[in-house]
Amino acid sequence: MIKRKQGLSAIITTLIIVLLALVAVGIIWVVISNVIDEGVTQVDLSSKCLKIDVKAVSASCVSGICNVTLTRNAGGEAIAGVKIVFYDGTTGGSVTTRRGNTQILGTALITGIASGLTAPNSVKVSPYFIDDSGNEEICPQQAEFNF
Repeated sequence: MIKRKQGLSAIITTLIIVLLALVAVGIIWVVISNVIDEGVTQVDLSSKCLKIDVKAVSASCVSGICNVTLTRNAGGEAIAGVKIVFYDGTTGGSVTTRRGNTQILGTALITGIASGLTAPNSVKVSPYFIDDSGNEEICPQQAEFNF
């Protein structure tokens, strides 16, 4: 019995190559679009942060318990809150989160903050936003106040 061996036809071979090329393009597109989306998110955060100016204008501490007055200048959109860290010249204390927007051209007095230090002499304030996933996006710039 003689069997005839036949290879794949040219049309089938061409279709397989085209499908493999489409799959490869799809995989590459997914990777590239994720990288682009992450870059857009970082640019968006940086843009929002540049427009925000929240800083401490006064601070006082007694036995490591501190009070801070924050002020916000004009510009930017609503923030989710601020992160406050006290320093004693060499080390930083605990991070305190104050949730809620500080109104534009407004002030906020925050009392009873446990600094985690015995004699803090400066405070740094960083505003933050909440992203679409519910995560805190902290602005990289910090406003420092020495007292």
